Amino acid sequence: MESGSLKLAHAYVKDAQKASKSSWFSKPEWDAAAQYWDKAAVSFKTALHFEEAIDCHAKASDAFTKINALYLAAKGYENAAIIAEKQLKDHSKAVTYYCKSSDMFRSQGSSPDRAAEMLEKAAKICEDVDTDQAIQLYDSALGIYETEDRLRLSMGTFRKLTTYLIEKNRLLEAADVQMRLYSVCDQTNNRYEGSKCCLAVIVLLLAFGDNVAANKKMDEFGQSVSLLHSDEFALADQMLQAYTDGDQQRLTQLALSQKVSFLDSSISRLATRIRVPGGGVASSSAHASGHHTTPAPSAASQSNGASAPANSAAPLAPPAPPVDDDDDLL
Repeated sequence: MESGSLKLAHAYVKDAQKASKSSWFSKPEWDAAAQYWDKAAVSFKTALHFEEAIDCHAKASDAFTKINALYLAAKGYENAAIIAEKQLKDHSKAVTYYCKSSDMFRSQGSSPDRAAEMLEKAAKICEDVDTDQAIQLYDSALGIYETEDRLRLSMGTFRKLTTYLIEKNRLLEAADVQMRLYSVCDQTNNRYEGSKCCLAVIVLLLAFGDNVAANKKMDEFGQSVSLLHSDEFALADQMLQAYTDGDQQRLTQLALSQKVSFLDSSISRLATRIRVPGGGVASSSAHASGHHTTPAPSAASQSNGASAPANSAAPLAPPAPPVDDDDDLL
């Protein structure tokens, strides 16, 4: 025997189907149809008929689209995605509807931040099941922020993507993301976050084992007068020099400094695991400054998400214990 909510849902479906039909004397009433589909979806959800609820939300969105009510269409697709994700655990369907919702929010014109948010939700679902799709969705969300003049809202998404890439050991891609964030900081005159990006990029490149690329980035960062005089730039330069000199003890001390700890936790943890080629300690003749001194051989290029070049430094080791000597570091 049908429950009251289920009977009501079926009644709304009949009304929606009737309003969607055309005849010789009338056109479809898409406004009425959309409202009936929406009411049917709510009733089906109350009756715990989740597949039918998702289908009705999607049909409501289709009807709203026909009358150019794009914001309501986006909300309908979002509701369908939430039910698919939370109730049915149907990740593929959830991602599909989150992406449709994003398209509607963006087409509507006044909600680019909501469009990006939908893609981030889809990316989060994909993290454990499809790495490449998760990265692509995060990247698409960033693209919305970058092209829709919402740069100040993009910081959190940059951090999420960087953390995810580090978890997947795709360090060069993480460095590229931090370079994009550095560009955003430069455009928004956010010098503090920009200087942190400088240090983060060097940490990521040294963790990958590519001190040649790190040298090039330091040259690029050095073109900025404000960055050139920042503590983060000086620390990045010292870390690069210690790596180039093969001074593991010095590099470890620098990695434990306060400025590194101010970076996102995934990057600061990575910094303590960097190992110089051979893992040795520099001799007394090692140079103390200048990132152009005695560069090590070039690291092989990363490909297909590779985590380290063929002839790079020793594998990353567990974090070293803290050293309380920050005053001597910079």
